[in-house]
Amino acid sequence: MRAIYLIARREYLSYVATWGFWLSLASVPMFMALGLGLPILIENSQPTRYYVLVDETGGELNDAVRAAIAEQARRNREEALELVTEMVGDDPQVQSMLEANMPEPADEADFVRVHSFEDTTIEALRPYLTGERLFISPSGEETELFAAVYLRRNGEAIEIDYWSRNLTNASLRSQIGRALGDYMRASRLRQEGVSLEVLNAADSLRPDVRELSPFRETADAEITSAERLPFFVAVAVAFGLWIIIFSVVNMLLTAMIEEKGNKVLEMMLSSARHHEILTGKLFGVAAVSFTLLAVWGSISMAGGALFQTAATAAGLPIADIMSSLLDPGLIFPALGYFIIGYFVYGAVFLAIGSLCETLQDAQTLMSPIMLVMMVPLFLVMVALDTPDSPIIAVASWVPVWTPFLMLARLPQDPPMIEILGSTALMIITAIVVIWGAGRLFRMGALNQANQETVKNWFRFGQKKTTG
Repeated sequence: MRAIYLIARREYLSYVATWGFWLSLASVPMFMALGLGLPILIENSQPTRYYVLVDETGGELNDAVRAAIAEQARRNREEALELVTEMVGDDPQVQSMLEANMPEPADEADFVRVHSFEDTTIEALRPYLTGERLFISPSGEETELFAAVYLRRNGEAIEIDYWSRNLTNASLRSQIGRALGDYMRASRLRQEGVSLEVLNAADSLRPDVRELSPFRETADAEITSAERLPFFVAVAVAFGLWIIIFSVVNMLLTAMIEEKGNKVLEMMLSSARHHEILTGKLFGVAAVSFTLLAVWGSISMAGGALFQTAATAAGLPIADIMSSLLDPGLIFPALGYFIIGYFVYGAVFLAIGSLCETLQDAQTLMSPIMLVMMVPLFLVMVALDTPDSPIIAVASWVPVWTPFLMLARLPQDPPMIEILGSTALMIITAIVVIWGAGRLFRMGALNQANQETVKNWFRFGQKKTTG
């Protein structure tokens, strides 16, 4: 036991006593904040795009486009208010605060139409579209013209000529296309005798949908957003579990290869047995991973407390949401799955490291393992929409995928027999894998086997060579 403790302590201190470890530890929350904030920053920093719209019908289609864009902006605002109301409740104070701070609908949401061109033919506008010439925007800056749109009628049909050198941003084109499509349908209905009042009334009809839980009485059966959060949290935790396990087992692999190349492993074998080295390394890096979890968990708890304080001050009912995020029914299974998954993959990667002299040698053996490890990532995404899928249920019985898939399924309350059965099978598999990895680690540490030995095990019909 003392040898295992000393090896585990050495392994732990070799990581946590370095500046690089703490820098990488701090970089994860930074990158998470960047990942959350960067899309918002990119969206808010989008350049203003100017376009010219030429209505060759005399103004009929122009009015239709402006009215449709303004109506869509109004609907987007109402839907945003409804979404926030669903999340925070029908509190008059909160509603008034949101309405006061939410911008009014604009005529054009993402693009600005300009009217400063006297000659709007495509020959005159082409230099501005290609960037050869700049024009003075309404804000007083010199800029390029994003698009020129020409509308015309061809009998009952409407034709749109959309000129732009931007081949990827289709927002403006789609917006105008939808607006005129709605206009054409409304025009046809009016021709058939349907009045404008009836059209507007029909367009404003919306069903009042309530999502109810069959496990509660009707009066209290409505499902809130806080009750949906565990499904998203479980998937996020499953992804985080995969990332942490993959990160720490890679640490084991690279350290093992370096120690074997530097003859450090031979020195350790002179004072400790191979199973003590294997166990000590697993526990040492496990302590490193729990340090990661403790630090990240503390940061998350502190951030959550600050968020809860700010939300409470603003009158938002955030307590229910936070309780769903910190549900022990999710946290404790996550810790258990992490421990078992880590020891399974950690033992395998240590055994691979003991067989290889360089990282290039290890890549050949790691490829099939990486394919196996990538499968649950795709299945977890499927489980978000269809956690009751038979494919997910069957795949969660595969022991090396159980920690991730069963964790994603927990909020769906799978049958207890599936939870206990898959967990028992996972534990049995872990014991067998760790035992087999220990034997392979001993052979590799004593130079009785290498990567070619493992390759020969899978060569059928060929004469096997000895390592």
